[in-house]
Amino acid sequence: MDYSLLIELIGFVEEFQKGNPSNRLGDFVIWLNNKLFASEQESKHPAHDELLIAFKIIYLNKELKKQTKSVLSRSKVSSIDEYSFLLHLDYQESFRKMEIIDLHNLEAPTGIEIIKRLLKNKLVEEFADEDDKRAKRIKITRKGIKEIQVIKPQIDKVFAKFTEPLNLDEKIQMSGILDKLS
Repeated sequence: MDYSLLIELIGFVEEFQKGNPSNRLGDFVIWLNNKLFASEQESKHPAHDELLIAFKIIYLNKELKKQTKSVLSRSKVSSIDEYSFLLHLDYQESFRKMEIIDLHNLEAPTGIEIIKRLLKNKLVEEFADEDDKRAKRIKITRKGIKEIQVIKPQIDKVFAKFTEPLNLDEKIQMSGILDKLS
């Protein structure tokens, strides 16, 4: 019987255990997958790690949008950006339009369209800024508050399920890593 595969696997286990405190099989499988995939691709594509991270972040963003769509389809809020605008307005009395658009890292036309939809559905209202008469401010309406109260628990469930595979330490670490990237 040929044991070369088993011997190679034992070598990988030894390497994993030197650099990782975990004894979980799942952690080893992820580590091994990354090691084998990265070593195969790095010679062909030196910037592979950066590209892979970017694509994974883009994928996760799309996945979250897809998962929240079912909740939002039953509400006056049509996108996760609209939901986020309302959530921020629920926490703060008001924002200048461009402040909230910049906070969400959106282009001005996209942000203005979101605000128009929220105004049309009477979830926010606009008024003149006292400090800058050229600027407009928006604030959440009672209808907007009621809408948030209905959909927030459902969205929170989606987010909790999304991060369920992570333990508390991993969630804290992930948050710190994402802060570095943003």
